[in-house]
Formats: sequence, structure tokens, C-alpha cells
Amino acid sequence: MTSNRLFFLLVNISLLAVLSLSHTPVFSQEDEHHEEHKHHRIAGIMSHTYIPKGYNSTENSSFLIVPSWGFNYEYWFNEKWAIGLHNDIEISTYIIETPEGSELERERPFITSLVGIYKPVKGLEIIAGFGKEFENHESFLVYRIGLEYEIEISHHWDLAPGLVFDIKEETYNSWTLGIGIGRKF
Repeated sequence: MTSNRLFFLLVNISLLAVLSLSHTPVFSQEDEHHEEHKHHRIAGIMSHTYIPKGYNSTENSSFLIVPSWGFNYEYWFNEKWAIGLHNDIEISTYIIETPEGSELERERPFITSLVGIYKPVKGLEIIAGFGKEFENHESFLVYRIGLEYEIEISHHWDLAPGLVFDIKEETYNSWTLGIGIGRKF
């Protein structure tokens, strides 16, 4: 079994374990007007990724920003702590310069990461975790840190601007700035 398949299998097993443990509803008995804590959150993200070491083969520029889409699933243990599966795909083909000085083409890389989330104050979320960037030419381990600010816009719906920094196995790094629309259930 290749390391890519093993990694993907471990992430899926972790997600299934979290989902199987999450079927117990929590109701507040202190206040009859207090809502039940929603454990699950999904979000669609529209973002742009800045790749400092990347460039487009058609343009001779060292400043590369590519569009990206994301889909996140999070399981909230309580109001402060969660675990999540964050997934992004960059909608572009580009070239990066490796630390050895060679060029490496990246064709619509897909990143999946398992993250821990901590909410120190209402709205602000600190994200940290690891994952893998999958791509046809070469795949890399990814270490992810970031911030999100969740703004409730409607009953269980939220808008969440965020900034994420990905360290890709000492090869290249990227910054992603985006906005997500999420739903708690």
C-alpha cells in the first residue's frame, strides 16, 4: 500500500470514528430558552492562495495568486474545542522552484488536513493540524496553521473569513485568504 493511500485511509477512519461518536444530543437543562449545542459544522470556502515560490508558465512573474475552493467538516466537542477535516483544491496549474533550484509543475493540487480547532473567545478560531497535498507529479506532507472568525448570519448559518498558512514538506509554503459559509447541525 502506498503512503498516499495509507494516509487517505487513516484520515477516513478518523472521520468515521468522530462521526460514530457524535450521535448523542446535548440539551441544556439550566435554561429552557437555551439552544441545544450543535456538534457538526460544514462549510464551503471560496479563497485565493498566494504561492511565493510559484509562477505561471505563461507569465514571467514571481507573484502568484491562484483561486481555490474548500470544503470543511468539523465536529465540536463543546463550545471551545473541535476537530476538523479541511479540504482545499487550487484551481490552477503553476510551477514552483524547489529548494534544490529545479522546477516542479503543480496541476490543481488537492489538500486534505486533519486539524484541531480552539475558540478562545466568541467567533475567533485558532486552527492547527497536518495533512497531505495530493498532485499528479509529486505529493507533499502539509502542516497547517490558521485563524478564522465566525460571524453568525442566521439561525445556525455563519460567515467565516479566514487566513491559513500551509508549510509543504520544506518545499514551498502558501498563504490562503478566503471566506466560508457554514452550517451547524
